[in-house]
Amino acid sequence: TNPPWGERLGEAAELVHLYRNLGTHLREQFIGWHAAVLSANPDLGKRMGLRSIKQYQMYIGKLEAKLLLFDVKREHFVGDREVDRNKQAGKGEAPLQLDELREDGRMIANRIRKNDKKLASWRKREDVHCYRVYDADIPEFSVAVDNYDGAIHVAEYAAPENIPQSLTEARLLSALEGVSAALQVPLSSIALKQRRRQKGAGQYQQRSKTGRTREVREGQATLLVNLEDYLDTGLFLDHRPVRLDIAARARDAKFLNLFCYTGAATVHAGLAGARFTTSVDTSSTYLDWARKNLSLNGLSPSRHHLEQADCMDWLRACTDTFDLILLDPPTFSNSSSREADFDLQRDHVELINLAMTRLERGGLLIFSNNKRGFKLDAGIQQQFGVEDRTRWSLPPDFQRPGKPIHQCWYIIK
Repeated sequence: TNPPWGERLGEAAELVHLYRNLGTHLREQFIGWHAAVLSANPDLGKRMGLRSIKQYQMYIGKLEAKLLLFDVKREHFVGDREVDRNKQAGKGEAPLQLDELREDGRMIANRIRKNDKKLASWRKREDVHCYRVYDADIPEFSVAVDNYDGAIHVAEYAAPENIPQSLTEARLLSALEGVSAALQVPLSSIALKQRRRQKGAGQYQQRSKTGRTREVREGQATLLVNLEDYLDTGLFLDHRPVRLDIAARARDAKFLNLFCYTGAATVHAGLAGARFTTSVDTSSTYLDWARKNLSLNGLSPSRHHLEQADCMDWLRACTDTFDLILLDPPTFSNSSSREADFDLQRDHVELINLAMTRLERGGLLIFSNNKRGFKLDAGIQQQFGVEDRTRWSLPPDFQRPGKPIHQCWYIIK
């Protein structure tokens, strides 16, 4: 057999499930037979629960592959626990157990369980349903693991160029098995994405086209997330405190959401009783997502306006003023709607000044971004009342050593 090799983005979890099931069926129904498995990812072969009797290394084009030969005999079985558990479950795939994992898988599983237990009382107290449970805490396992109300999303960070691909693949497979065991979810139900440094429009390109969304809760809001189709899920979990603070401030306020993404902050403001809201973004995909989020929460388009436009151009033309503005721009953009590209470090002074002209006296501009090494211009700090709220804005599930995942300032006119 020549099973799929996992060349397409996000297939690793499905492939672990496939190889484990292949091994399960061989051990259950083909005792005494011989099997040959051709794979460009031989580490997956180790997930079959069978020891190979011989291996042939070869190249298929430029791709390194192995032909694994098996005698399906009980003395070559690595273990039958998963087979037994799947029989007992009666249907579907069972989550893995710690004693089924190799040492590296147990290491990340134990860290995830420790993190999850540490966050439990906070999640219960604050009624948090979506949170980060692991973020490259162990350097060898460079993934982020998020729990979206029971659905698990794993994002793999790009490994340094000096790390062999075979090693990164093996670590990713062990990490997925650790996630399955620690959070007790089947491997095949884990949503996996590889996060790469993207340039220009590539950062917003669609990854797949399942169209599957799920509803999750945050504060008073019900929001749609998509764990499979895009690089991001539709909800930035690290900005949760800012969104909830907007809800606390928004009653009777005029709220402006610039670079609004899927409109989660707008939904919070609307549910909190904002007089009206305006949300601006260049992406028709994200504005349609925001429209669905507003509708899901019973918020009328007559009071909650969506504008497809470049934010800087829109601000130059705008004559309205607002009491509360959220400004969370991307690090870089070369949207087709702009004549020139947008660079946050270069353009943030002009962008903030434009936003401040639309802010009522005494109003609040919340400015945040995720650019590592970003420096806020000294002139902005001299011109307005600026308070660094970065440490406050990091929730417990994102408080880790090193540079914070984002920066945040509250700016008063």
